[in-house]
Amino acid sequence: MAVGEPLIRLIDSRLSRGESEIIGTAMSPAYRWYDATLAAYLWVMDVEIVPDGSRPDYGTTVKAVLIADASHGVHKAGPSTKVRLRRTSHRRTYEIVGVASIVPGQVIVLEVTYGATSYAIGDPATFGSSWRPLTYTELGTPALNGGFKYGSLPYGTIGKFNAANVLVYVYAG
Repeated sequence: MAVGEPLIRLIDSRLSRGESEIIGTAMSPAYRWYDATLAAYLWVMDVEIVPDGSRPDYGTTVKAVLIADASHGVHKAGPSTKVRLRRTSHRRTYEIVGVASIVPGQVIVLEVTYGATSYAIGDPATFGSSWRPLTYTELGTPALNGGFKYGSLPYGTIGKFNAANVLVYVYAG
């Protein structure tokens, strides 16, 4: 460990603690939500946040994230849209301030193991996810006549799909 390394770690931790803007993934379209403390309707979205940004398929669901007044384009954004969130100083929560200009997509991890005289390269693993409304077929249940009858999921149910386009999570709002 070099002499300056602890100082660099301290500076890095201070910078990351001072970060006030992160990127999240919209899980739902914008909807109106009633705030009883303000006695008013507000525009909000449900957002998936990955705190460190390293694994986009492991996020935390945050419901009813306030959309800032000046970010009109966010109202038109749908599920799986990357949005910018800014920490509010007075509430200690995040609010959506716009659509992200830089979109962190999928992450491909390639494991390399070094030995004394050789090395081995593992299979690549792709991580990432997307949100979208489920299709009629995905909402339905196979019927006896070969078609589909509608199941218990309501219209507008949104699903999270991994990098291989496999349904991994159902979000009914």
